[in-house]
Amino acid sequence: MTPKLSAKLLQDLISDSGPDVEVLVDKDSPRFKELSKRWTDIDRETPAAIVLRDSPSLIQKTVRSAHRSSVPFVTKSGGHSQWSTIGKHGIIIDLGKYSAVTVNDGAKTATLEGSILSKDVAIALAAEGFFTALGNGNTVGAIPYFLGGGASITTSITGYGSDQILAARMIDATGSIINVTDEDEPDLLYAIRGAGQFFGLVFELIIRATPLTELGNDKGVIWAGAFVFPIDRAPEVAHAMSTLINDSSKATAGLMMVQAPPPTRNPALIVAARYTGDPDAAKIAYKALHDLGPIVANGGPVPIQNTSDGREALGAKGGFKKFGVVGLRRFNVDGFLGTIDVWKTLITECPDAINTSFNFQWDSRFAKQPNFESAMSLHDIRLWQNNLIWHTDVQNRLRVDEPNDRAIILMRGINSSEFADFQNGTRTDPIVRRFRGPGKLEKLKALKRKWDPKGVFTNQLLSE
Repeated sequence: MTPKLSAKLLQDLISDSGPDVEVLVDKDSPRFKELSKRWTDIDRETPAAIVLRDSPSLIQKTVRSAHRSSVPFVTKSGGHSQWSTIGKHGIIIDLGKYSAVTVNDGAKTATLEGSILSKDVAIALAAEGFFTALGNGNTVGAIPYFLGGGASITTSITGYGSDQILAARMIDATGSIINVTDEDEPDLLYAIRGAGQFFGLVFELIIRATPLTELGNDKGVIWAGAFVFPIDRAPEVAHAMSTLINDSSKATAGLMMVQAPPPTRNPALIVAARYTGDPDAAKIAYKALHDLGPIVANGGPVPIQNTSDGREALGAKGGFKKFGVVGLRRFNVDGFLGTIDVWKTLITECPDAINTSFNFQWDSRFAKQPNFESAMSLHDIRLWQNNLIWHTDVQNRLRVDEPNDRAIILMRGINSSEFADFQNGTRTDPIVRRFRGPGKLEKLKALKRKWDPKGVFTNQLLSE
């Protein structure tokens, strides 16, 4: 039977953590409602309490109290994870009052703490002449991003987000603080580099910082632009892209998106393009798209710390949203054109899904390989189907998911030996697709049994 969070247990949480804490239990209060919001409303629940702490020692006490009372909990950082929610039987440990980033320019590292957001990390690093692998959302919690793998527009230069992790501090399932380093806990460091959310509450990371000069110019910028085509020109664009994405002599990356952008909501094919190196060389790199005569063709150099600006609508909380992210071995032109038909049918039958976008993502170069082994297993993948599912009517939940599944089948085929799922993109599909490679899954399962045998930090790696 699931333990009930009684009034006494709540009082224990408050008294164990000290007087200067915040424990929210009034579900009708504006603050409780605001802190309960998530990027997606899919499977969102209402907890018995939201507990906010402003230091590692207080967070540790909360974990210990929950452990003693067998009360389940989840951690919330930026609030973008579909899994940072829990029902009335549990609590949310909200790290919103605890946040910091410190750059050590001499060591070329940065220390991230608590709920620090990706944008804040990017700004702090750029101010000192550095950057790192970061995702496309300014308000995404940086630590969870790194722990879950972390795809990036600079993957070919830096590797994945998890490849940047040098050390960590973590609260384990019993409430003990563990220093995770190559010297002290090398196996645990292996695990948190790509599967960290399953082993403990990681409240501090030391990450590698890369000099801005590695971007291939002296201004700390990348080129970012967009090419917009009518949807009926998709065959021409797809064939041009089939060559462009495989030309590793030019550092291109981006998304080819099937969507109906506001305000007109006319279906369009949009190539959101990036180029790393000399920004003036981007025009040559994307000559094939310029030659097609798009409706819109724009772009220019953007400071690396600002590349995710202007996406507030996408990052806003609420609505039924999720990503369908799977690795691809090749770009199938016919398959891609088939996904357009699936998308058209979806928005016709479910008008509330008009914000849904079916996206092919590419990097012309493979991710940089680190000099160590880890839970991350996606360095052999540079192509992705990265669908954004977004609708507003809860009654259409399954009706919207089914076309996403069909689009994925069209793009990656049916040869399961080639399947690769993003590390933190699903918790229901076969886990072997997320942690591939000889002995990797077995090692992670053994580490899970050692560090979290009761599944305090989910049953992932225990139940399969």
